[in-house]
Amino acid sequence: MIINGIDWLIMFVQSGSPFLTRSDGSVTLGMTDGRTKTIYLDDNLRGLMLDRVLAHELVHAFMFSYDIHIDIEFEEYIADWISLFGRDLVYLLDNLMQKLR
Repeated sequence: MIINGIDWLIMFVQSGSPFLTRSDGSVTLGMTDGRTKTIYLDDNLRGLMLDRVLAHELVHAFMFSYDIHIDIEFEEYIADWISLFGRDLVYLLDNLMQKLR
């Protein structure tokens, strides 16, 4: 996939993979590496959980791709918000724009 002209990969890896280990040693379900331009996802993710984790990680990929640097706690807040409500926002926008045309 391409974000702002930058080619990104999505790779599914086994649970507990080093690619899913944060700098503090905790293990997560998804991780975005700005250096390798890769989003790593736990290969056990399915359905709604896959949707939410991928949406969360895409926020990080967009931040890297647009060279946006904000406090990591705020970035995590935005990524969580998008993973929960982003699709509703975009669908509502599409619906409103169709009505406004």
